[in-house]
Amino acid sequence: MATSSVLYIPFLIALVLGTYSAAANAADHTLKLAIGDEPTEGFDPMLGWSHGSYLLLHSPLLKQNADLSWNSFLLSNYQSSDDGKTWTLTLKPGLKFSDGTPLTAKDVVFTYNNAAASGGKVDMGNFLSAEEVNPQTIRIQLKAPQSTFINVLGSLGIVSKEKYNAKTYAQKPIGAGPYRLVSFQPGQQMIVEANPYYAGNKNDFNKLIFVFLDEDSAYAAAKSKQLDVVRIPPSIAADPASEMRLWVRPSVENRGIAFPTVPAGKKDAQGNPVGNDVTSDIAIRKAINYAINRQLLAEQIMEGHAIPAYTGVQGTPWDNSEAKIKDGDTEKARQILEQAGWTLNSQGIREKNGLPAKITLWYASGDTTRRDLAEAVRSMLKPIGIDVDLKSGSWETVERNMHANPTLFGWGSLDPMELYHHYSSHTAGVGYYNTGYYKNSEVDKHLQQALDAPSWQQAIPYWQQVDWDGKNGAGIRGDAAWAWLLNIQHTYLVNACVDLGKAAPEIHGSWSALNNLDSWKWTCQ
Repeated sequence: MATSSVLYIPFLIALVLGTYSAAANAADHTLKLAIGDEPTEGFDPMLGWSHGSYLLLHSPLLKQNADLSWNSFLLSNYQSSDDGKTWTLTLKPGLKFSDGTPLTAKDVVFTYNNAAASGGKVDMGNFLSAEEVNPQTIRIQLKAPQSTFINVLGSLGIVSKEKYNAKTYAQKPIGAGPYRLVSFQPGQQMIVEANPYYAGNKNDFNKLIFVFLDEDSAYAAAKSKQLDVVRIPPSIAADPASEMRLWVRPSVENRGIAFPTVPAGKKDAQGNPVGNDVTSDIAIRKAINYAINRQLLAEQIMEGHAIPAYTGVQGTPWDNSEAKIKDGDTEKARQILEQAGWTLNSQGIREKNGLPAKITLWYASGDTTRRDLAEAVRSMLKPIGIDVDLKSGSWETVERNMHANPTLFGWGSLDPMELYHHYSSHTAGVGYYNTGYYKNSEVDKHLQQALDAPSWQQAIPYWQQVDWDGKNGAGIRGDAAWAWLLNIQHTYLVNACVDLGKAAPEIHGSWSALNNLDSWKWTCQ
């Protein structure tokens, strides 16, 4: 830690937290946290806030359990029609918003119809319309069946139709979550207090104070016992602060390399190059997958707080359990390249028909983990004769190069639509989806079968076949469209008296620790 951060932190925390005691206690039930970036867009579900952490100020209709099944939460009943295009939802009686006003069907209808009209800031899938049947019942129509629509029901926070104002709501939200906003000071802190009308389980903390600090300052604050829950990078988790407990939570947040799978020569709508003559050869992509030693990456770069990943949905029900390979297998990688006609030249670099196996790996600057992973991958590929140049830049710069070069990304959610986004030919070149322009008609068929399935459970076998169905797939045994590297566990320093409970795996991004906020406990007398 930089000395300047440690000297500065007592003043900074005193400024932000005022006269609050240095740690949570049973008397005032106040918890102080530094767990992620400041929510600069405010707290409007229409802007995606509820998708990052939907159990703070808002409540969705459903809640995902630790085993990834679904809890009806605000609903007493929900069902879809035989054709999967109509959902009928029945609210529990007596629901209220944090200001004490009733939460009824009109609020749900307003929330869903408004979110669909918000210009794509919230992914509503195949949603068509919502209508009120009676004050407790809502009917939702989809344009086409969608097994993953249950994830929309479980992520979109409900807002009050009467109190919603698009211009002010983000700063003055009225929700139905476990807490309600007391104050928000941009760049400094946010204070929330328990919502007395919350329909779910109430935890042991009447007040939460979130402070917005950089990693060094937050770590220093934890070491000086001025914060109770602090997210820290895995790289410093080996040196936990005294009297604080290291809490390691499983996560589906991953890192992986997306390959351009088509030859060079085309441009996207913005005029950026598309395709790469080296990585469009499947042998190159497969050899890279076998040569990378994921366990070594987990141990040396992530201090053991990561697990090797062989798919982009590792740790979820829709993962293909047979995707794992013997990685770090340089001999297998060399055989694949030799059999495909990639031979070594005098400089130790593979060539095929005069084309050298030279690639540029891009990653976003300012992220030390991505930098370290990129450097490690480069060193792992050199022995098999693939020469890797590294380049980093702002996301705007990365966007201009990601369709023509291998690019290191971070993903990870509990929605299997992520598979569709990565591998569907229909998402090629759409934002950060399918940056490599991957296309396989059999994979497209499995993706559509998964979406058309009557339920999320019945969709699971089709999602798994996206990786490999015995003949085709986007995974390592198939087209090797990506080289997935790791699932990064989330590491926190936590007051020894605080129990964060059991939760579903955390997702990519900050604030996901709050997704089981209902079960947090104070364990000391």
